[in-house]
Amino acid sequence: MAIRDIILNNPLMMSIGFVLGLVLGGFPAFNSEMITLSLVVLMSLSLCGMSFKGLQVKQHLSTTLIALLLTFGLGTGFTVLVAFLFEDPIRSGWIFEAVVPSAVCVIPFTFILKGNVENSLVSSAVIYIVSIGITPLLLVALLGMEVNPISLVTSVLIMIFLPMIISRGMKRVEISGDTRGAIINISLMLVAFAVVGANRDFFFHDPALVGLLLLVSAARIFIPGTLVYLFAKNSRFGREQGVNMVLFTTYKNTGMAAAMAAALIGTEAALPAAISTPLEIVWLVIMSKFMFNKDYFDSEGVSPALSRRSCCSGILGWSR
Repeated sequence: MAIRDIILNNPLMMSIGFVLGLVLGGFPAFNSEMITLSLVVLMSLSLCGMSFKGLQVKQHLSTTLIALLLTFGLGTGFTVLVAFLFEDPIRSGWIFEAVVPSAVCVIPFTFILKGNVENSLVSSAVIYIVSIGITPLLLVALLGMEVNPISLVTSVLIMIFLPMIISRGMKRVEISGDTRGAIINISLMLVAFAVVGANRDFFFHDPALVGLLLLVSAARIFIPGTLVYLFAKNSRFGREQGVNMVLFTTYKNTGMAAAMAAALIGTEAALPAAISTPLEIVWLVIMSKFMFNKDYFDSEGVSPALSRRSCCSGILGWSR
């Protein structure tokens, strides 16, 4: 396999990052900053092909409401349920993961899986704005604990609005599809490398606890994600919206959850979020390789070419 083929292979690049993270332990310095930088690059490239002029926010009201309900309804509810399988401080760690908004990487992952990026952007912005009120209220209700909403506002500014501004400049630069795909895959590999590497010690600290957390975390992601996938596939929702629905159900802002849990409870409370992050990378590989692939189109009775054309029309032109 040529180097070009490896770089353009999204699941393979993420798998390489995962393995290297376990072996090398991430970046020796500025690991969290590298995660943020890589995600900003991902976001900017994912948005650079989309025009914000004439963005029809009203057209996304119903799907944004669905995303909101999946994030803070099904996603939060299922995570709260698994939390009660544990005692504190691990239980509190799961609660923190339950109450945070969806992961910012939902937007570039929507692009990678050829979902509806415009809807993903609008939904994510609304979810983060609403979370400024919802997250502190849920923490008070579930843990009797208050949290400063400034961290949520900071996440909105850095991880959503900054890439939107950067993408306007990138839009003026001619970038081929292969080049954009290569940079996106390299950024994803760096995210996987940094995230897994930062949490490598957790994997070897208490194997029994880590094994249980991995099992429960897999259930938290795979069970509701698969249910929503099957529902979307067999309902009036098309492939694009199916991608968005699964992503908003399964991806939580685990970085925010781990930071808040460690600061307010202790480092052990950050374990659920730390363990969940590598599994979310595995889940993306599964979705890319086995769920939202050619067979998805075949089972819907739609030709792959027609579906790709529909998916990319007016959004990003992934196949060009």
